[in-house]
Amino acid sequence: MQQQIGRVEMGDAAAKSAEKYVYSKEEWLESLLLRRISAGYWAVGERLPAERKMAAELDVSRNTLRGALRRLEARGLIEARQGSGYYLQSTCLMTSSNVSPAEESDERIMARLEAAYLFLPGVVAMAACKITDVQLAELEECTANLSKAVFSKDISEFKAQARRFFKIIAGGTKNQIIDEMVSSFCASSSLMFPGFSSFEEAQQQKLFADYVLIFNALKKRDSEESSRCVKIKVINTCVAFSELKGVALPFSIEQARQEML
Repeated sequence: MQQQIGRVEMGDAAAKSAEKYVYSKEEWLESLLLRRISAGYWAVGERLPAERKMAAELDVSRNTLRGALRRLEARGLIEARQGSGYYLQSTCLMTSSNVSPAEESDERIMARLEAAYLFLPGVVAMAACKITDVQLAELEECTANLSKAVFSKDISEFKAQARRFFKIIAGGTKNQIIDEMVSSFCASSSLMFPGFSSFEEAQQQKLFADYVLIFNALKKRDSEESSRCVKIKVINTCVAFSELKGVALPFSIEQARQEML
């Protein structure tokens, strides 16, 4: 895979000239990096060039570069590893290029949750059959970290561990495409914990308990129970978000909720 990015290809140069009057430098840089990811500059799991080198070669400040990298991280495309740098996590872009996760409307967030209800149960059921003891140990540690984050009211840590939770499960499927899709699908901080910090403490505890139920079902390697627990988790999140924001539940979620009662 190409590690050197010093030569800005003609397409990038032309795009820079055309776009610099429309977009901020950070937005332009994000767009350039998105094109490079799409073009296969780096493989999934590969480390991106060091910040200092990339900033110098693209003639931007490190602050601008970091802003663009944070945007890509929010989309679930790259992952920051402390002391190591940024790594390509996925090439699947689940968020519209014109809508950042932080700017999504309440209705769009609810639509994401409905998609999660239809997509994630099958993924978790598959993982229940294939997940290794090592991955279960990682998932147990992650669940414990989620508990600590709720207790300490560290929402940033809770979000990070929630993403890791589903990333571990996706890895348990032994399917790289599913792994990439889940990484991107769960990238938005709104997906599995929209408005989490605004919920009452009892509601936060309930939403955390759903993670414990999922873990226990996976530990038993029970596909049916794992799938059911994920559905309950998404439904509970939808209901909490609906009550918080006054957004109507999607038909599929409302129907599933009624069947649970």
